[in-house]
Amino acid sequence: MAERALKCYGCKEKFPKSQLVSYASIRAKNPQNYCPNCLKEKQAREAFSEKVCAIFGLKAPGPRIWTERKRLMDNYGYTDSVIVDCLDYIYKVEKKKKLAESLCLVNPTMVEKMMQYKRMEQNKNYSIIAAMQTQSQEYVVPISENTTKKDNKWDLDDWLDVD
Repeated sequence: MAERALKCYGCKEKFPKSQLVSYASIRAKNPQNYCPNCLKEKQAREAFSEKVCAIFGLKAPGPRIWTERKRLMDNYGYTDSVIVDCLDYIYKVEKKKKLAESLCLVNPTMVEKMMQYKRMEQNKNYSIIAAMQTQSQEYVVPISENTTKKDNKWDLDDWLDVD
């Protein structure tokens, strides 16, 4: 008997039931069937949404953010993780004020600064790890104290002017 074919909720193509994954998003009540590619996209989109909401203090990103996300992906080839890391860098490291819920500050210059910062932090971490892993030897040098006393035989007449 042939396996039943179901449609993917994302791309609307038919797949055998064994290839589809039943997945319910965070706020959804009913699970939907997704092919592996659409499932990755769906989970990436949800992760992006969650991180952007945490950065800007929103319940859900608006259409402006989704439009700018699409523009950044199409024009520059940025991934969701690059965009979110850049937003983190802008608002947590450079401490820019959040004037609007927008991705307009994410540009090639800012992404390059973020990448340099991440490389610098990674090098710091590597140097700390390397310092922790290096073996050091401790040498114990015996110290001997001088226990003999000098005889202080001072002649006071030598110090007095006696003519």
